[in-house]
Amino acid sequence: MVQQFKEVGPQRYRETFGRYFEDFVVGDVYEHRPGKTVTEYDNHLFTLMTMNTHPMHFDAEFAKSSEFKRNIVVSPYTLALLIGMSVTDCSQKAIAN
Repeated sequence: MVQQFKEVGPQRYRETFGRYFEDFVVGDVYEHRPGKTVTEYDNHLFTLMTMNTHPMHFDAEFAKSSEFKRNIVVSPYTLALLIGMSVTDCSQKAIAN
């Protein structure tokens, strides 16, 4: 098999263009590019599009009284973002997910 990832440290790899299931090793860390800075707008938009009504995600005044002292990112957005960032590496050679 042609190597399609670059080792950037001990058990750390940067993906290049998809791998097969057999290429993954438990404990390895795979870095995905490009990165994404999550903005307040991103969080508010996803929160309101999914009709998540918990004020921790969009009400700054409410969040100030919490242990975090500010809004927190709605978890389905985090999951969607991570899945999207891994497509090139984990799904590029998949027929279906």
